[in-house]
Amino acid sequence: MTAYDPEGIVRECVSCRRCYPSSVQFCRDCMIELVSIEMIPYLIDSRYQLQRVIAHGSTGVAFIAVEMNGKTGNDRPERVIKVVRASAIADPRANDRFHREAEIAIAFRHPNVAPILGSGTLPDASAFLVSEYIRGATLRHEMRRQKRLPINEAIRVIGGICDGLDTAHKAGLVHRDLKPESVILAHSPLDGEATIPTIVGFSFTRIAAGKPFVPGTTAKLQGQGQLPLRPDYISPEQFRGEEADLRSDIFSLGIIAYEMLTSTLPFSGKRVGDYGLSLLTQRPDSIRRANSAVNPLIEAEIMRALEKDPANRQQRARELKRNLIAAAQIG
Repeated sequence: MTAYDPEGIVRECVSCRRCYPSSVQFCRDCMIELVSIEMIPYLIDSRYQLQRVIAHGSTGVAFIAVEMNGKTGNDRPERVIKVVRASAIADPRANDRFHREAEIAIAFRHPNVAPILGSGTLPDASAFLVSEYIRGATLRHEMRRQKRLPINEAIRVIGGICDGLDTAHKAGLVHRDLKPESVILAHSPLDGEATIPTIVGFSFTRIAAGKPFVPGTTAKLQGQGQLPLRPDYISPEQFRGEEADLRSDIFSLGIIAYEMLTSTLPFSGKRVGDYGLSLLTQRPDSIRRANSAVNPLIEAEIMRALEKDPANRQQRARELKRNLIAAAQIG
């Protein structure tokens, strides 16, 4: 698609979030009037037909799409399409970072990370990324279902996330938005009862310094991100608007681990400012006070991941995994 066709702009049902071409005025299921989503084509790259919206964010919109590719019906594979607004990458340096990170991500593969399949630019200078659609429940769903995960299961999930993060970090990718919704418990193709923690939603508007991570060094990010509406899983350095590196992902994973074992967050506040004060100045309550099954070594390792100073945290995700497994075996 080289120019915008008025019939080609996607429209959304704000009730069921289903997508339609702009020639359709009302949702066929909800019978309410559709709204246009900026200038995003209904058919992206003449190949991906948008099906429904899964997220609206500060930098763009994410969709489930089907890949046409000459196939019909159930043979069409589902994909996740993230459209990044032109305003988010308007600065030439930001645009360059985006496309360099996309190249790294497309070449990167790990069983605990959803594959990025492609990228491109739309006529209005916005960009898009195509990733594999991972079927399964989110970690958030599982945490709500179980309240507190059994210790062995929690460590297994954390270990899988650590494996994916560590390999991504070495490739130069930093997630920057890790939360329970960013982890899909995908069904194993070899064992229908088993699940594989799979990371989705890497931030593609920031990139590490352009070189693979070298142990003993810090691969800082260029540029500063925006605070999310609910900053429950960000690191202190992100909250302060400072440059953040892979140890910020470790902090976010520490929050997830704490919540998996206690069913509560380590920091709290009704307003963003209150939350920030808790995040920047307060030490989390004891995990063992909420869950006596957790041994002191596991608690210490998670609390280390939640240190305010990145230098005091684990310096690699694999270090967190190794230490948690050892702590569980000793306990």
